[in-house]
Parts: sequence; C-alpha cells; structure tokens
Amino acid sequence: MKKIIKALAVGAGVALLFTGCSSGNTASPSAGASGSSAAKGSVVNVMNGPLGDSGFFDDAERGIQKLKSEGYTTQTIQADANNPAQWAANLQSVSGNKWDVVVTGTTQMKEPLQAAAKKFPNQKYIIYDDAVDAPNVASIMYKQNEGSYLAGVLSGLVATNKDKFPMSQGKKIVGLVGGMDIPVINDFVVGFKKGVETVDPTIQVKVSYVGNFTDSNKGYDQAKLMYDQGADVVFQVAGGAGIGVLKAAKDTKHYAIGVDSNQNALQSGYILASMLKKIGDSLDLAVNDSFAGKLAYGKTTSYGLANKGVALDYDNNGGLVPQDILDKVDEYAQKVVSGEVTVPTALG
Repeated sequence: MKKIIKALAVGAGVALLFTGCSSGNTASPSAGASGSSAAKGSVVNVMNGPLGDSGFFDDAERGIQKLKSEGYTTQTIQADANNPAQWAANLQSVSGNKWDVVVTGTTQMKEPLQAAAKKFPNQKYIIYDDAVDAPNVASIMYKQNEGSYLAGVLSGLVATNKDKFPMSQGKKIVGLVGGMDIPVINDFVVGFKKGVETVDPTIQVKVSYVGNFTDSNKGYDQAKLMYDQGADVVFQVAGGAGIGVLKAAKDTKHYAIGVDSNQNALQSGYILASMLKKIGDSLDLAVNDSFAGKLAYGKTTSYGLANKGVALDYDNNGGLVPQDILDKVDEYAQKVVSGEVTVPTALG
C-alpha cells in the first residue's frame, strides 16, 4: 500500500509542476485579463485539492488545457485537500476581475463560492458539480445518477453471466465504495442500485464510504473486504481514494469500474469500464459560451445521458466486456433517454 501512496504523491507533484503554480499562491494572469492583449480572455481554475487523482480534478484540468490550446490565458491553483480555509482564500485572491472567468468545482466549494460571489458581484464564476444561486454564477450539474445506473446495469450483468466473466464468483453480490456520505455521492449510489435492480432485484449491493477522497489505503481495504465477501464488481466513486479500490481489484483478481476519467488502463485486465462525467468538455463549452454571451449566469445547466454529459467508457479495457453485453447496456441507456426508465436521484 505504500506504493499507492507514493504513486499519488508523485502524480500530485508532477501536476504541480505542470500547472506552474503551487498550492495557495495568489494568481493573476500574465495576459488575458480584461483590457490585456490576449486574443480571447483569461480563465483561472481554483481547486480544493491537487491534480494527479486520475479522475475528477484531472478531467477538469483537461478542459482547462483545451481552453489554453484555443487561445485563452489559463491557470490552475491547487490546494491541500484538507484545508478549507486555503480553498476560500485562493478563491477570493483571484476574484475582483483579475481574471475574466473564475472556475471552481465540487460540493465542498459551494460555501466558499457563495461568499466570494457576494463579495465580488461583478466577477463571473462557473461552478461545476454543484450549484450556487447567485446572479454572477453559472452552475453546471451532472446527472451522475444516470451514468451510475449504467454502471449498475453492467455490474448486474457481470454478476449474472459468470460464463462471460470468468472472474465472477456467482454469488450475486456487487459493491460501491464512495468518498463521503454526501448528496452528490449518494446520487451515484441510488443510480447504481437502480441499475443493478433492473437486471436482477435479488443481487445484493454493498455500499461503504471512505470518509474522504484521498485515503487510498482505506479505499483498498473497503473494496478488498467486499471482494472477500463475494462481490464480483466494485464501483469506485471516491476520487483519489478510489485508486485503492482499483488496486484491490487487481490484487484479488476481480472486476472494478472507474469514475470521472478513463481509468481502465490503471489496472489493466480488471477494470470493466469507467463512468464519465464529462467535466472537461462541459467546462470548455461553458467558458466559450460565456465569452460568446450565451452562458446563463444565475442558472444551472444539467448534463446527462440525453445530451451526452455522462457515459460509460470502455476504451482500453482489454476487451473485458463482450459485444452482446455492451449492446444490452446501451439498450438500457436508450430507455433512460426516451423516458421509459426514470432513474432516482438523491439530489431532490
């Protein structure tokens, strides 16, 4: 397990060098703020954790890097994942029209953004993966319950087709390891359970929470326990802690499902698919819409299966999922899009 911690630390360290700014630094654009010479404008991404999670934050950063390639001045400010005071300070340090658009995300940034948006009413903000009710904030939400429904369908099909999935134990048990017991993670949970139930209501779904999004050792232990108890598949929705879940799949020779970014190659031969919330794509679209005057500030835009905002990604999974199973999962996806199936949500 020391190797897991070391890998995460190295990933975060490399990412710090990649963005060119360290945690907590006050940032201002070298070019691109209002009145400067940049062709398009400036965008700063304020994170409540480090890059290198091979998931949520890394996917958001892909969107920021795409904006950079399109001609925007960009910067990403990373932070200690356990230091809320630093998150708030970083957010306020870049406000006040030093940057054209300030981007931030996750439920944990909701309160800091509410305070900043009130203090800097002329600053434009975009928050992803939660919503803030303020006239200068555009909110982006993802229907992770719908994407997780497909992960549940896939897991149920694995648990009931032992002949097609040789590492299945045939005990009709699957699991989910979440980061924290909070509404957005529970939205994954209810969607996942609905998908499993759709395939076979007799399948048992085990659920546990790490308590944070960084402890990969605990993620590993919780997943290993599920596998030891007969789980055929464990779906990780635990951020950096979920890297331990994927490692447990390999060590115990079972299947797992990744999240947020394509994690299929992290433990090659054991990751069936990754459930994507297309964060990077949505940020690229939102920022471009903002500069074009088309982004609705004061409102929330939702991305789900119908507008391709969530999906299961099978690329680089080593062909673990047969075509007939892929087709079956897609059938259920179309039922959600058509309205034939309504996926429950924990978000009200």
